[in-house]
Amino acid sequence: MERKIMTFVLCGMLSLAVCGCTGQREDAEQSENAEQIEVTVLEEVTAEQIESAVDQAASDAELSEAASEQMAAEVESAAGAETESASSIFSELKYLQFDFCSGAGGWATRLMVDEDGSFAGEFFDGELGAVGEGYPNGTMYECSFSGKFTQPEKVNDYTYSMRIQEISYDKEPDTEEIIDGVLYCYGTPYGLDGAEKILIYLPGAPLDQLPEEYRSWVGFYDLSKAETSELEFYGLYNEAQQCGFSSYSIIDSLSEIIAYTQEWAEDAENSIQNDPLTQLELNEQSQRIYDLWDQALNQEWNVLKRALDENEMAQLLEQQREWISMKEAAAKEAGSAYEGGSMQSMVVNLEAARLTKERVYELWELVETFR
Repeated sequence: MERKIMTFVLCGMLSLAVCGCTGQREDAEQSENAEQIEVTVLEEVTAEQIESAVDQAASDAELSEAASEQMAAEVESAAGAETESASSIFSELKYLQFDFCSGAGGWATRLMVDEDGSFAGEFFDGELGAVGEGYPNGTMYECSFSGKFTQPEKVNDYTYSMRIQEISYDKEPDTEEIIDGVLYCYGTPYGLDGAEKILIYLPGAPLDQLPEEYRSWVGFYDLSKAETSELEFYGLYNEAQQCGFSSYSIIDSLSEIIAYTQEWAEDAENSIQNDPLTQLELNEQSQRIYDLWDQALNQEWNVLKRALDENEMAQLLEQQREWISMKEAAAKEAGSAYEGGSMQSMVVNLEAARLTKERVYELWELVETFR
């Protein structure tokens, strides 16, 4: 009995030992398995996160690239718009004449600018009292010039800046010649010579923001006496030499010329009809009427040469030649009834004046389309 009990006890202890060892192994295996499971899960989560992060980064990169492209497009568009705006400045100057002058009808520099930035003009001054051997009729200072400006760059809302890219002269500067008793001295254009940077001022520019040196040349030196606070025309300013140009519309000027021509011609016609004039005086008045309308036509033609392209101008020139032939034939026919008489000259002049006046108003309708 005692031996059985001991055997049972020993067997129980052995069983517990075995169970204990088995439990330890199972715990270890479970712990190891848990660690493996945890590592696997961590590895899976990290891979997902990495993949998600990569996808997000790619998406962000695409967005960043798209944003960069959009920003670049916007910058390019803005630059293009500004370039287009700068380029359009020349087209706005096309029908303007710029004057830099004494204001007293003495000397002046005048120039006009084409759409591509090319320009042409003249400087003139004279001294009737500056005489000498071979030139008893005085001295003239002249310069006919042409050239091209660089592309304007925007400075602010009312100012652009440009430079003279090239300039040439019809007559070599610092040369002289005598023609018909007048000494002609050729030089460079006062107001443009020595220019480093030329500023373009737009209409609407605040006068108090413009240099006093510029304003002094264009009639706004004393702002307290100015009737406006803004510039009413386009201006050019040779900053280095402090020379200022004002401008006026050649189309508006032509309109005034035609109006004055009409008025002066009517005065001469009234004189022919109502004043006790000799036939010689009548002939002179009729010649004056024709000259007035012929000069107006020439001024009109100069405007049209700027307004029309090469093909349009060629067509108009052909029409003008035909019109000139018609005018001369009609004037000659009108005077043929007075062949050899003292009135013939007057009749020819008046008919030529009538036809020229009609042509002026006919072409004026074309000029007005370019306002």
